[in-house]
Amino acid sequence: MLLGVPKRTLIIAAVLAGVFVVYLVGDGRGGVNGIDVGGVTGAGCRFTVTADALNVRSGPSTGAGVVGELARRQTVTASATVRDGFRKLGDRGWVSAEYLRRVPGASC
Repeated sequence: MLLGVPKRTLIIAAVLAGVFVVYLVGDGRGGVNGIDVGGVTGAGCRFTVTADALNVRSGPSTGAGVVGELARRQTVTASATVRDGFRKLGDRGWVSAEYLRRVPGASC
């Protein structure tokens, strides 16, 4: 016991507080399915997904592995880099530029 509170209660409270802090701060990846959808700080290059489901790939090719998925109407921050018809999302993947619509007022 510590200050009249059982050790088990203190341990549970500490674990819950830790989970809450991780939830608030995040794990550094953010996004959907572990994909960073906002990894370009201050770029202002924002897009809305127009496909029902848009594969996020490890490289700018349909042959590159799928590392995640974005949903229709989801807004993402991307880099200005476009290669072979694919736009780069931060440092976490590439998506087909054909299925992205620039958000009005976005600067890219």
